[in-house]
Amino acid sequence: MNQEEKKKPKYNVVSNAVFTFKKLWEWDKLILFYILGKMPIIVLLPLCGVYLPKIIVGEIENGANARQMIYSVLSIAIAMFILTILQRFIQEKTSLHTLEVTKKMEQTISSKAMAIHYEKMDRPHTQVMIKKAYDIAHGGENEGIQALLILFITIFANGLGFGVYTGILGTLNPLIIVFIILTTIVSYFVSKAVNTWVFRNRDKWLKLDLKLVYLTYKSSSFETAKDIRLYNMKKWFYGAFHKFMNRRIKWTVKMQLFYFLNNVVEAIMVLLRDGLAYGYLIYLVWKGSISVSDFVLYFGIISGFASWCSAIITSLAKVNQISLNVCDFREYLELEEYELEQASEKMILDKGQPCRIKLEGVSYRYESEDKATLKNINLSINAGEKIAVVGANGAGKTTFVKLICGLYTPTTGKISVEGYDLAKVNKSTYYEYLAPVFQDIRLLPISIKQNITLCAEHEVDEPHLLKCFKLSGMDKVIKKFPGGFDTLLIRDMNEKAVQLSGGEEQKLMLARALYKDAPIMILDEPTAALDPIAENAMYLKYNELTAHKTSIFISHRLASTRFCDRIILIENGEIIEMGTHDELLALGRKYANMFEVQAKYYKEQEEREQDEYIS
Repeated sequence: MNQEEKKKPKYNVVSNAVFTFKKLWEWDKLILFYILGKMPIIVLLPLCGVYLPKIIVGEIENGANARQMIYSVLSIAIAMFILTILQRFIQEKTSLHTLEVTKKMEQTISSKAMAIHYEKMDRPHTQVMIKKAYDIAHGGENEGIQALLILFITIFANGLGFGVYTGILGTLNPLIIVFIILTTIVSYFVSKAVNTWVFRNRDKWLKLDLKLVYLTYKSSSFETAKDIRLYNMKKWFYGAFHKFMNRRIKWTVKMQLFYFLNNVVEAIMVLLRDGLAYGYLIYLVWKGSISVSDFVLYFGIISGFASWCSAIITSLAKVNQISLNVCDFREYLELEEYELEQASEKMILDKGQPCRIKLEGVSYRYESEDKATLKNINLSINAGEKIAVVGANGAGKTTFVKLICGLYTPTTGKISVEGYDLAKVNKSTYYEYLAPVFQDIRLLPISIKQNITLCAEHEVDEPHLLKCFKLSGMDKVIKKFPGGFDTLLIRDMNEKAVQLSGGEEQKLMLARALYKDAPIMILDEPTAALDPIAENAMYLKYNELTAHKTSIFISHRLASTRFCDRIILIENGEIIEMGTHDELLALGRKYANMFEVQAKYYKEQEEREQDEYIS
């Protein structure tokens, strides 16, 4: 048995019920009162339904007049009508407030996702946990977090009904009660076993669900529409859909088989229970031990008693299932957050001054890998120094950047900024001093200006914004659009939005970093999507872009690194060379060899850039 199959819930049912009550009280107090309001109706409505035919038959047997019979029937019918109206009203209100709870849960899940430590978010297991949390949020009254309290109220109400019906059946024959209870208990344990199997295995099909959601999104996304058509990627998407859907269907078939067996066992128990009980009633009528009106009453009571028992058992089994869902939700909410509230240190620095950064014996190993991605990195970056980090794909450059950004925590070693240990400071305060530009660009469905400033309109520093537009080259981009820097982005969300090119998006991200005006600037392949002219223009402006800042420049393009004070060459997770562009060329080792290979393809451009740089 593997680890997933041995998985056991972290919290018990009572603990989850208390948690649920507190959360519902926090999110929407009224839903609790509506849930409680269901209880008397659950008991009284079926009881009226059982007594109505008995009263009718009894009145006929006793020779009651029409007025008396109508009065008796109307009394119960009116009571049933009122109870039914109340039941519908409470159900409508519960459904309405369930939507409010769902909205609050979605906000809670999103807020948590934005606060989780990036290192945790980078793991597939966390993505599965988020998927489960959203499934619970959308579960409503049947599968959602509020279902746990609804089930407890249902069990309590069914327990009252069970007690009332037990008292009535006890006057007939106590053995019938025992038999009905025993058959119901068998159904309960079978149902519980099925729910336990589902809990232990659902992570396996949730991973497949995530893959299918990804394929659905990518196959219908505007971003991938060109490639799908021009490279005939439909076959690949169809194949991937078919592959993962078949695996998902196999799990669905297994689950449905377990549910089918559960239903078969329950049907057999119902057949035995009702067959014996109704047979006994017929026998008593045949012997003359009970009247016809009593037969009608006991017939309804036995049916109702069996329903109470089944409802209790079904609810208990369901409680176990929903409690497991609540466990998943609570474990998600307990994931570590980058805020690190327990951290006592808050980073307080002068934003106008560049920062010193020091890495001491830093190594990093991803949780899913055996080997370290970075190994024993020792590096001191002086305040205001311009560092370039180069290396082949997979060398560890991106991991290096994420460690500097505080997104990852070193497996061993220490990273300090102006003497502050990043492992001990509140990350929110540190992020104020960082202005990174990453390769993977994610824009928001708001205006160009808002995407850059990320603040309210009245807080925008217009002169500073215009300066950043000019430095980044965005001033030329916005001239194409009638709306200027108020032009909306992301067509999926805004019909009037525009679609920026890859190079234009990189300019926007550079403008965002410049507007933040933080003392540490990190540029991860910032020119990858730029055309040669725009790329060259950025190199010429590099000193101006990074003035009074400590900058780290990641690039595959070795010709661009000569603008930096020092170059770090990483290979297999280790620093193998360090120095200026000219010093590393003079060494004639790995960097010089890489530069020579690139020079064959970029020689003419390199010479042109060097002439412009010298002049």
